[in-house]
Amino acid sequence: MSDFVDPPPLEPSAGEKESLAPVGTEVTDEEADHIRRLRERGLPQTLVEGGVKAKVVGFGSGDAATTMYKTTYYGTPAVDPVDGRVPEGDLDRQRELYVEPATHAALVAHLTRHGVAVLCGPPGSGRYTTALLAVRTAMDTGVVVLDSEAGVRRLVTDEEGLQPGRGHVIEGDGAEWANELRPQLLIRLRAATYGRSPLVIIVDDHVAVGGLAGHLVKHEVADGMPFQVLERHLRVLLADRPLDCRKLLEHEGLREDLRGRRSMAEVAGLAEHMERRVRDGADVDQIVQGLGAELRAKAVRLLGLSRKPADGVGRQELSLWSHAFLLACVVLDGTTLSRVSRESHRLAELLYGVRSPSSVPEMPLFEESVQDWLDQSDVEFTDRNGQPVGARHPECLVRVSQPGLGVAVLEVLWHDHSGARGPLLEWLDSLVVRGEEDIRVAAAQTVGLLATFDWAYVHEELLVRWASERGEHADRRRFAAAWALERAVTDPLLAPRVQRLLARWSQRRDFQACAQASYGTRIGARFPAEALSSLERIAGAGTKSVWLPVREIYAAGSQVQVLGRLAKWSASSRHWLRDDAAKCLHGLSRFRGERAVTAFLKEPEPREHLLLLSRRTLLSTSRLNRQCGWKSLGLWVERAGDEPGLDDLVTEFFAELPEPDVEGDRLREQMLFHLRLWGHQLPDSDTAIHVRALLQERWSM
Repeated sequence: MSDFVDPPPLEPSAGEKESLAPVGTEVTDEEADHIRRLRERGLPQTLVEGGVKAKVVGFGSGDAATTMYKTTYYGTPAVDPVDGRVPEGDLDRQRELYVEPATHAALVAHLTRHGVAVLCGPPGSGRYTTALLAVRTAMDTGVVVLDSEAGVRRLVTDEEGLQPGRGHVIEGDGAEWANELRPQLLIRLRAATYGRSPLVIIVDDHVAVGGLAGHLVKHEVADGMPFQVLERHLRVLLADRPLDCRKLLEHEGLREDLRGRRSMAEVAGLAEHMERRVRDGADVDQIVQGLGAELRAKAVRLLGLSRKPADGVGRQELSLWSHAFLLACVVLDGTTLSRVSRESHRLAELLYGVRSPSSVPEMPLFEESVQDWLDQSDVEFTDRNGQPVGARHPECLVRVSQPGLGVAVLEVLWHDHSGARGPLLEWLDSLVVRGEEDIRVAAAQTVGLLATFDWAYVHEELLVRWASERGEHADRRRFAAAWALERAVTDPLLAPRVQRLLARWSQRRDFQACAQASYGTRIGARFPAEALSSLERIAGAGTKSVWLPVREIYAAGSQVQVLGRLAKWSASSRHWLRDDAAKCLHGLSRFRGERAVTAFLKEPEPREHLLLLSRRTLLSTSRLNRQCGWKSLGLWVERAGDEPGLDDLVTEFFAELPEPDVEGDRLREQMLFHLRLWGHQLPDSDTAIHVRALLQERWSM
């Protein structure tokens, strides 16, 4: 055997698995997949293409309408993330749904006079839609959305930055450059537009804009705007059902529900939700009763002075222990009755400030039963397949019976019963420290939901402490903070705050581990360029591996961006980035289905990234990196035996790996050796033999 051939096993040993994990963790691929599924079960699930929003799960909120990506009145335009032009069809659709605020005319007038405007307003208030359509009015030849990661300074000198005859929009939410806008820069930008390329810079209302008075347009939403937006959406979405539309708009409960909606995106989502319910055959009363106002009223009743008949004489109050049981049902939705009742006792002790129910004189131990509490908690029992079962079924799971009720209960508790905030957070912290994975995830995501009610309080009381923890349970608390932020960022009002927070944490040593874990959630997939740059900075010290969060960013949907960044890392002069690129190649190669890297062998750009990454990894001076490369290709060959047509794509890819030089000759010899080895190791040896024969034939030509 040649001395340059590395004959690794197909699967890493226990020691190698540990070497592939970040410092301080022992997370296997199976554990990472399991935790990812648990997190996804409790997150708002969205389909961003076309602005279609799927249903939400977690906290009993199965049908609530929300979104975790940047939203306009009806969805995100399908544009290239780097200086992409908005399709005219998308603009026409937005104009059809658009309710013009007072800001619109002021913004158009400002652009006509000055060419550059800073549009300042709260996230979720419709700033993005207003900017797009105002720019379209000022310059009717097209709208370009500029790369928010690149910032605005480049537009002064970059000849390709502003396109003559087009309108431009750039969003600065969460970006550092938004805090650095100065009048001098805006004056230079104004000169760069020449009046032919109007530009709107969108910033949120937390950015300091005191010195930008001459360039500022404030975006404000009138009190009646939410109902106007809802009305416009319903009339468009239910144009073929005018009677149903009118009944919905005239329902007295609908306006009450709108008072709990904080953003135009939520209002748009509400309209889409009601349209689906109408087309599913639900009547108007059913639809409105399932909305937030009705649910909050029900939550108020559940958290109030619950009573039950006592021997037919008078009424008897249920104790605080029943309310603790209700809260445990909400937080631990979908877990077993025994776990819910166990944790409800611990929460009740914190609420009472005592160690045992029997310590409370007015609460004799056997006066109330779990059945009494169940009667007041509005829950149902199912098995693991969702089928109804009895309370004594061996696999009985407790589920909040009405979609959205769990969120309403927590919202009412937080705002109406402030004395419970501290004990509730203390209880959630205890679940994170000692609970199993599903309980830890549920507790962390509950904290994230509470942050959407009161960001400052939850951030100061819990998130900062979790993120900077150094004690015995540091890892659990850091990951809990990451999962909480992943839940919080689904709120369009909080997304910029979370983005700025993680940017700061990635530069502070005490918080870097939490920032790394946070970017390894769907937060990283939402801001892939920023997340990958921050992870690269975190890895800069050479002491922390970041390949696991990079893999999670890939898994969450940013595959092409991740492959491009890994290809760059594989050529880096810093060995720790090359090491992470190799480990990540192996980690990504373990994915199957739509996430499989082999799914990109037909697409030119990601295929080129894979080609560079694989070639550099296989020719690495590090033996461990070469092993990662060969293990990855072995997984591809194994998968090619199960997927028709993949063997030809893999063969073509393998054939292009060696370049016409000495290293290419060495790589060809190694490739043939490993294919012969895989022919003995893999369950389906025919694929490896077939690929080897095709390569020998091609390379001998």
